[in-house]
Amino acid sequence: MQPGGIGSTCAPGPLLHTKFRRAHSIDGLARGFCHDKVRGSSSLKKHPSPKGLIATPAGKPNLHPEGHPMKTTRMTAAALAIGSLWAQVQAAEPAPLAADGVVLLAQASPAPAWREGVAYTVGSIVSYAGQQYMALVAHTAWAGTGWNPAATPSLWRLIAGSPAPSPSPSPAPAPSPAPAPAPSPAPAPGGCALAWSASTAYSGGATVSYNGITYKANWWTQGNNPSTNNGGAGSGQPWTATGTCSGSPAPAPAPSPAPSPAPAPSPAPSPAPSPAPAPSDPLTLSEAVRAAQDKRVYVGYYPSWSDNWFSANGMSANDVYKASKFARIPGTYTHVMAAFADPNFSWAGLATNSWSGTGINFNSTPQDIKAAIGVLHQRNIKVILAVGGATYGNWGAIAAEGQRGSGPIISALAKFIGEMNVDGLDVDYEVDGDVDRYANSIKALRAAVDLAGGGRVLTLAGWSTGADCTAQTSTDPACAGKMSYWGGNAGRERGVVLKYPAVAGMLDMVNVMSYDARYEHYDGVTAYNQYRSLFPSRTIVSIGLESAPEGWSGATLVVNDADAQCVGSRNLQDQYGANLNLPYSVQRYTGAVTGSSNASRNPRDGAMLWAIIKPASGSCGSAALASPGTIGGKVGTSFNLPNDPLLQSADWR
Repeated sequence: MQPGGIGSTCAPGPLLHTKFRRAHSIDGLARGFCHDKVRGSSSLKKHPSPKGLIATPAGKPNLHPEGHPMKTTRMTAAALAIGSLWAQVQAAEPAPLAADGVVLLAQASPAPAWREGVAYTVGSIVSYAGQQYMALVAHTAWAGTGWNPAATPSLWRLIAGSPAPSPSPSPAPAPSPAPAPAPSPAPAPGGCALAWSASTAYSGGATVSYNGITYKANWWTQGNNPSTNNGGAGSGQPWTATGTCSGSPAPAPAPSPAPSPAPAPSPAPSPAPSPAPAPSDPLTLSEAVRAAQDKRVYVGYYPSWSDNWFSANGMSANDVYKASKFARIPGTYTHVMAAFADPNFSWAGLATNSWSGTGINFNSTPQDIKAAIGVLHQRNIKVILAVGGATYGNWGAIAAEGQRGSGPIISALAKFIGEMNVDGLDVDYEVDGDVDRYANSIKALRAAVDLAGGGRVLTLAGWSTGADCTAQTSTDPACAGKMSYWGGNAGRERGVVLKYPAVAGMLDMVNVMSYDARYEHYDGVTAYNQYRSLFPSRTIVSIGLESAPEGWSGATLVVNDADAQCVGSRNLQDQYGANLNLPYSVQRYTGAVTGSSNASRNPRDGAMLWAIIKPASGSCGSAALASPGTIGGKVGTSFNLPNDPLLQSADWR
């Protein structure tokens, strides 16, 4: 899509790239949606660029709000509409719909095979092991993580073909007392099994039907709707979908009166459930490195969907440390952000032991993860729940509560904070430049933190160009004579602070996403310095890092200045056109923090990494690319933080 002509965005002109990674394309070419204001018509334009193309009114490159892998790209409704339109142009018949109304673009041509290293958006359709799957969560299938569609039901949904049979885990001994489990009913001839009932207790192996789909219980369960609580072995879900059925299911029999059940046990065989380790149960392992909370911060985002399944039942703190990947986060990190919760958050309470309504994708249960949080606390690592990200964009309801000062979402978040014993919330608003909704969302999360009490904190992930000077922020004296190269969400955070100055004081920490803006017209050090000047000295501000490849690929992070030997490893210009040609390195970025003379600097200003487990391989000339392990090692040295040997182990390097 190209700008030019009077009122037209379709005439030839310079390309407008967007922070929209690997937009869905048909016949291998990206599609830009072109609207002619003069003729009042729209059309699909073809361009050989691998990026999606979005125009801004000012004719500037638009950083799409869905671009970070944290943040990985999420296909918006508009993009789906465009894909649907093009599929209908090329196909003789309209593209069919999935059960939830999503256009199945794969029907126009064979679905591409799933591959490691590819970034998938919500709605992406792939083939794997002879079946077709649709992505439920925007993510990058990083090499070595094993996030194939069959193994990760929290990321993918089967839409064609039958899943390969997998052994169901042996059910743990049923708690006592408990209602007598319903027998596994035989399906009606040619029809469906008995309909699922919320009031019936089902034992492992029980079969039910719901909305034309048959489900098999993985273990004892009651009250967990199979349509929203299903997954294969290792998913932590109580049901597995086994196929479709037709016909009317027989109604479920009325349950016999019985005592209320105890919380459902973990699916893994174990002795009678025991409580998670209490604070009086000390962590005594010498290899469990403790973080330093009296030095600069090093913040790491941890994708909850990447965590291993484990059960904390009957375990000591030492056992949990060994069993839980989450609990073993290297002690070089001072803060870990558990990503991501849905802004339209609900929480039925820890007693239900379910993530339903939260958007959180840990494979283990809340009670197990609380045990891991207890171990992290013993290791002096702070745990914060990140809300939003590129996956979740439904901020409307919580923003309305922020404007009022109270509401059910605020209350649910406060209850979650208290019951799970997390140290605060992180605002990860990545949807648009609406400063009013953004500010009210910040107010809502601050209200939840304050309601939870206990000195909890509120942090924020700042957009890469959010502190830039733009036409919308020209009234700021700091922007006199300055105009950023970037459009879209550029200047968004500055706009919030200008319009709602009290909001700046609500934030205890700001982590700048100083990446995903390539290298030709962006410098993360410039971004950091702008953010540092924007917030008061009580607010910690951290510079952001990401191992290659970045979400909007092009920039290549290296560890040392001398490693900047390849294209993309040097920042050529800053956001305002000043020539730099300086290394895009951990050394230079952390040096900007430690060497800052900003009047509002904080002694704990530090660094942030997306993401703790994102691997990197390859080279930049004769030097290796920066990876989580080498980044952590350099940050630790720069900030005098503990050097945890785990940084060089397979899980974290």
